[in-house]
Amino acid sequence: MRPPSSTLDVLRTVTRRRPLLEALETEPRDKRALCEALECSRSTIDRGIRELEWLHFVGRDDGTYRLTVAGRLALAEQRRSAGVLESIGGATELLADVPRDAPMSTALLAGARTIEPPSHAPTRPLQAVVDLVGEADRVRGVTAAERIPQLRPRLYDRVVDGDLEGEAVITPAFARFIREEYPDWLADVVIDGAFDLYVIESIPYELALVETPTESRVFVFVLDESTAIRGIIENETPAAFEWGERAYRQLRDASTPLPST
Repeated sequence: MRPPSSTLDVLRTVTRRRPLLEALETEPRDKRALCEALECSRSTIDRGIRELEWLHFVGRDDGTYRLTVAGRLALAEQRRSAGVLESIGGATELLADVPRDAPMSTALLAGARTIEPPSHAPTRPLQAVVDLVGEADRVRGVTAAERIPQLRPRLYDRVVDGDLEGEAVITPAFARFIREEYPDWLADVVIDGAFDLYVIESIPYELALVETPTESRVFVFVLDESTAIRGIIENETPAAFEWGERAYRQLRDASTPLPST
């Protein structure tokens, strides 16, 4: 069978003919029923059917048309891709502050929640991390500053008096700050406790991975030029968390353990 158009390609065709594919998703239909369902002309249906038949996305049975297995897969993938593109589009302004070579993936954005901290309460969205740490089994993070003072005593209680395990990658300036301001906390939580610190020269963004008995959640904190939090990307899908683990591992592998002295 010759293609109905010399410029026909799969991506463009599935995107353009998505309404037709969706009209055949639940049951076979003839051309008259398709015209009524899509409120379009017979010639439009004819062109769409020819294109989809050539791609083997639509089959014919006694005057009716149905989706093939390939057609169902193509429709599902188009929906997924469209959702990812919408997620990227909704985060473009925030992503503009992420370095070009920073670890990033569409897995983080698909199904994510994007939050811009209000100017009058810039740390309010970070409270979700503090609340999760209270019930977490494991915490990992990448940070350049003490964003939420309440997190430090919460980590102390969970690590020293509880069973929380964790580690964090921090910048040299933040490491010096902790040594000077909180030497006792450092001794109890890091040196004697189950929380490890690593030092890296610079970070592309701040990151938190929190695992509780019921969920695993990843947070990416995008920083502006002054290293203030520009916005937050939060996701609890398995794919996003797997990406977060890879991104964290990449940064940790480039870091060195905080010396104990």
